[in-house]
Amino acid sequence: MNMDHDMIKLPFNKLLVICAAVAVAVVQGCSSMNQSECVHADWQLIGQADASKGVHSSVLDEYRHDCAEYAVVPAREDYHLGYQQGLKQFCTRSSGFFQGKKGSKYQGICPAVMEAAFLEGYNPGYELFMISDVMTTLRATMNDAERDIRTLNTRIGKKEQLLISDKSSAADRKRLLSEIKAHHREIFWLQQDAEDSRFKLLRKQSEYDQKIRSHTY
Repeated sequence: MNMDHDMIKLPFNKLLVICAAVAVAVVQGCSSMNQSECVHADWQLIGQADASKGVHSSVLDEYRHDCAEYAVVPAREDYHLGYQQGLKQFCTRSSGFFQGKKGSKYQGICPAVMEAAFLEGYNPGYELFMISDVMTTLRATMNDAERDIRTLNTRIGKKEQLLISDKSSAADRKRLLSEIKAHHREIFWLQQDAEDSRFKLLRKQSEYDQKIRSHTY
């Protein structure tokens, strides 16, 4: 199955479930609040900031738990007022594209009237994130193979020196020749892996570039 192709065809609600299941969770920072933050909190501003970052409004329950220790009760109405303002910033096509492109997990916080626009940006942005993630893996495979090849070449060099040493016996030379041949075989397959990854990387880079040119946000 072509994952990218099938993902585009899926309805927004089904695609959202897939994205939520496989997306990399965004590090949104610790929601705990200390005494000073609880006492001097601007709850409207906090609500706006949370929504604009895509944080679910249920985080208010965590704030209430934290602040209860200091006899402070969060101003729920102020928080939700700010939260609604933040949603207007977050639930846009351009914001969706940005959130998807960096692999953020969408918490389903956008109202129905705004969600379509958000997902219109989020879905292609998330596609780019997935392609980028594959490219990162391919680069790591290439780097690992090249590192291993360098290590094996170093070993071959040392063993070739031992091979011509007067101190090496006939049995030593036979063993060294066998080991050198084995290293060359390893290098061959590592080169194949690196070349295969390089080819796939070029294809993915081309796919990424084409998609990025097709979206203007």
